[in-house]
Amino acid sequence: MYNEKKGLYMDIKEAIKETNNKYGKALEKLSSDEMDMEFSTLDLEDKESRCESIEELKEEIIPLLKTQSEQWREKIGDIFNGSGLTKTDFAKKCGISRVMLDKWLEGAIPNSRERFIRIGLVAGYGKDEINRLLQRYGGYPGLYAKSLEDAVCFFVIEHAESLTAEGGSLYDIYEDILGEIRSRILSEDDGPAEDLATTTLERKLSEVGDKDELAVFVDRYSAVFAMSFKKLYSYILVNLEANKDDYLNTSTSAMAEAQGWSSSLRQCISAIRQNKWYPTRNKIISIGFHLSMDYDQINEMLDIAHMEHLCAKNIFESVVIYVLNDAELNLGLEKGEDGYDPTGLCDYAYKIMADLDIPEITDFISEIRIPDPEAER
Repeated sequence: MYNEKKGLYMDIKEAIKETNNKYGKALEKLSSDEMDMEFSTLDLEDKESRCESIEELKEEIIPLLKTQSEQWREKIGDIFNGSGLTKTDFAKKCGISRVMLDKWLEGAIPNSRERFIRIGLVAGYGKDEINRLLQRYGGYPGLYAKSLEDAVCFFVIEHAESLTAEGGSLYDIYEDILGEIRSRILSEDDGPAEDLATTTLERKLSEVGDKDELAVFVDRYSAVFAMSFKKLYSYILVNLEANKDDYLNTSTSAMAEAQGWSSSLRQCISAIRQNKWYPTRNKIISIGFHLSMDYDQINEMLDIAHMEHLCAKNIFESVVIYVLNDAELNLGLEKGEDGYDPTGLCDYAYKIMADLDIPEITDFISEIRIPDPEAER
């Protein structure tokens, strides 16, 4: 499969070179750059899949990668330098202090999804660029038409030129419109959600012409917005119930106690049961470990949450990929098999991650059950 993709990559690149129209050179550069990035990721994934020990991963793969902080420092530096603004003006547009901007430029990562959206709007990004900002640098879901906030964001991106014609920040306009819509939206109990595909909703949203039409659109599909992540909630809860069988079908709280769940993970599962959780990338990975999911299952969760799959070019996630691949080969994670341990994946991940001095991993370890020292003797 890897060689097939490599061959296809070369074929497409050659075809682009032969494209002869007035946009040919720009198309060639854009497509080549994007495919080079994809090919580089495929190359890393292949190398990581061949690693036979964590020492090999540390020596051969990790030195090739940048931390999330390093990647963000480069990205926000590019955005700021391309803005043509002073630090004071750029910070004001982003709704932060000059001190906080300096921290961002040193690699501190914004602490909310809304911050990334605001940065994208300040940078004049379109939907695809904001999605990459959210997913790659923030670890958040991309813009999703079935989310009320994101539907409004789609609208302001589409109508940015007309909305800012009389001046004003696009983000401030976004917040004003969102505030107006929220005050008018119907209760989620006013009727069942219409079974509407996301692509269909996006198309209908693209046909909205002004703020009044947007309000009507939101009113009509309010039940859809209220259940935007229902599929993800269902996927997690089905797997949660299946895992309870390994604890003699006890309660979720007993399972949480046995696995040593963090308080934030307990709150997360509670919010999922109430259909109120907004997914974050690391929490999804944490849930996957606690429910003994494999590489494909965690990627499926990320996909349902409108996030990119595990990325081999991210230091933390390269370790996650290694742990999942190695555990599948050596631990025996098939439920129902003799010797299956429902806490085995978390314990195994902790033993590997605890020896790595990488900031993202250090932050993640608290999400994993710390093995009992007595059990290791």
